[in-house]
Amino acid sequence: MEPKGRTLILGGQARLPKELSAGEVFQVVVELDPATVEVLEVSFAPCLPVIEKMLRQLMIGVNLEAGVNDLLDEIEQRLHHKSKKAVMTAIKDLVREYREYKYRTSKPPEKRLEGFQWVWVPLMLSTFSLL
Repeated sequence: MEPKGRTLILGGQARLPKELSAGEVFQVVVELDPATVEVLEVSFAPCLPVIEKMLRQLMIGVNLEAGVNDLLDEIEQRLHHKSKKAVMTAIKDLVREYREYKYRTSKPPEKRLEGFQWVWVPLMLSTFSLL
């Protein structure tokens, strides 16, 4: 799958269970084609190779705009490991990051006043008496 233009890198994360690590964070990072909103490449850390292989097969080609409910259902059915909840939460976080990116880039740029420059001037406060 070849991108139509510049790609984006987005990521999501979630804390792994304490049984697996001492507070380690699971991360999913994708390369996304912004024109099609499809996942072109994906990486996971930390992740066992056999789990990474399955997750890569499931995620490459997924359209983040269409949602990931089918993907999450597939993971729920196929992944039976203590990291499952962290994997699913990190993917949900990834979608949240994509939606935030989309919102930020869809807003019109702020209008700037031409010819004005903002200058911060410190104020000196003093006490005085009118009497």
